[in-house]
Amino acid sequence: MIPRAVTSRMASHGGFRLFSLSSHTAASMHRCSAPISRQMSTEAQNVAVRLKNLGLWRTQGLIGGKWSEAYDGKVIEVTNPATGDVVANVPYMGARETNDAIAAAYDAFSSWSKTTAAERSKCLRKWYDLLIAHKEELGQLITLEQGKPLKEAIGEVGYGASFIEFFSEEAKRVYGDVIPSPLSDRRLFVLKQPVGVAGVITPWNFPLAMITRKVGPALASGCTVVIKPSELTPLTALTAAELAVHAGIPPGVMNIVMGNASEIGDALLASTQVRKIAFTGSTAVGKKLMAGAANTVKKVSLELGGNAPCIVFDDADLDVAVKGSVSVKAWLDHFTCTWKPVMKEKPIYDWLNLGN
Repeated sequence: MIPRAVTSRMASHGGFRLFSLSSHTAASMHRCSAPISRQMSTEAQNVAVRLKNLGLWRTQGLIGGKWSEAYDGKVIEVTNPATGDVVANVPYMGARETNDAIAAAYDAFSSWSKTTAAERSKCLRKWYDLLIAHKEELGQLITLEQGKPLKEAIGEVGYGASFIEFFSEEAKRVYGDVIPSPLSDRRLFVLKQPVGVAGVITPWNFPLAMITRKVGPALASGCTVVIKPSELTPLTALTAAELAVHAGIPPGVMNIVMGNASEIGDALLASTQVRKIAFTGSTAVGKKLMAGAANTVKKVSLELGGNAPCIVFDDADLDVAVKGSVSVKAWLDHFTCTWKPVMKEKPIYDWLNLGN
């Protein structure tokens, strides 16, 4: 998956820089230094009112259990990609806020990692229940800030919540192992322990599911997290985090910062308290993350740009092939990891023209 907010263009000056801002984000940064001239659209206001009435509308970062503005007061606009209307203004955070979020996660790790698997499972299950209970509101928010059709957005909520449901059960199944010892006076066993603070960097195309897929296993195993959602779609992450708070996940266990991708990424890589990086995005950015993580010997989990061809053989049911291929290719305007080139056998090559 190739996120718009985390571009693959790298800056090489001024020391190691993880990301440079895309033109969309840079333009938003330019706006953040001037008075906000555009007003929130009526559609956005309606969604905001519904979420506010439920106590779920959040437009600030989350650091150590407290909702926080950027320390220098800068904001960035979140816009509706279909209309260009302003949905909300969120903090344009940087290194200082990220370092504080890391410190909060590190402090919370000492207690969260010591909770029982049953306790963590209960929190995650409650979070899942709340995500499902508010799937309509979350779906509307995803459509508003990301742009996908409402049916797909609500579907993403169910898909994203399923990771939390799954890992709420897996929290109770983090088994160790006993190894036969070659010595009579020795016992050998494997005990699995949480690695520590995880930095989670996610793209714009699945603003909920890419977070839950990473945060679910982290929290289930006893890790704490610092999440950097895309600057284009942060509101879904913030509302999901508010639901996590309602579910009983303690302060500092989940933290969210957004804004200056370069500073946030560099801070996550430089910190010795961050022990793992989980990222979905381009291969170019993934390479930078892997290289940067080596300095502090962090573990990395990378889901990078895919190459997933559709292969059609000459004996295939071509009606099924065409219907399935077109529906997948059109999914999310092709901003997914599925269905890149079409490979066809020669007998049907000229007849089956699905495009590449």
